[in-house]
Amino acid sequence: MSGLSTHVLDTTTGLPGVAITVTHSFNGVVQASAITNSDGRVPDLLQGRSLSAGSHTLTFDVAPYFAKDARETFFSNINIDFVVTDTSRHHHVPLLLSPFSFSTYRGS
Repeated sequence: MSGLSTHVLDTTTGLPGVAITVTHSFNGVVQASAITNSDGRVPDLLQGRSLSAGSHTLTFDVAPYFAKDARETFFSNINIDFVVTDTSRHHHVPLLLSPFSFSTYRGS
């Protein structure tokens, strides 16, 4: 059974991205939503459900995160689109975030 997790690291501060809403969509339909914890993580976005093969999107609502500290940002939301072909493996999609750039990778 596969799962889906994520975490956010604010590369400007070196601290976890806490209290960021993350929404998961599959083929354009919202499947789940959660808020990053005190370590910037959502350890089980699907709450025990399996990840299906196909096109997925994680949407990170980052505007409120930056606004709480009155930090200027270029982004309101960050969408990460990815394709799942192997439904037997866990998928971890981290977000490295700063006010004017971001990066991601396929984690483990």
